[in-house]
Amino acid sequence: MRINFFFYLFFSFLFIIIQTSIVPTSYLGRFSPDLNLIIIIYLVVRPQIPYMFTLVALNGFLMDVFSASPSGLHTITRFAAFIALRAGIRNLDYNSDQPTFPFLALFAGTLLTHLLLLGFLMFWQDGGQTVFMSVELALFQAIINTAVGVPIIMLLKKLDGTFKT
Repeated sequence: MRINFFFYLFFSFLFIIIQTSIVPTSYLGRFSPDLNLIIIIYLVVRPQIPYMFTLVALNGFLMDVFSASPSGLHTITRFAAFIALRAGIRNLDYNSDQPTFPFLALFAGTLLTHLLLLGFLMFWQDGGQTVFMSVELALFQAIINTAVGVPIIMLLKKLDGTFKT
């Protein structure tokens, strides 16, 4: 079955709406999962999705629009993490159908994205946002995203009709 681009576009918008309105970091603090990043890492897990790069760029752009961070920051960091994970999978010859793969991809992708955010914010002209970023927070966010993201990935695999039991 061909995986539909609009299916993932819908879930991208849905996750961004949920992340910015229902579970923003102002409500849950450090326990708030990054749903947008989970959908981007899901695109790494599912290489059959058409126009992946467009979806990743659009997700990063929408996070830039809805966040108060510098323009382009989320687009660059999320796209860089996506490219690094895709290259890492290809070079490691890792099978994305293995059950441990979503754990590894979510943890590594979230950690990489937050470390890139920390690096960019440290060198930004207005580095006041770096107070909210640290390596400890990046590790904590990687754990939260992995715990929340694996069930979401399994659900999306089941919904798109390509889940093999």
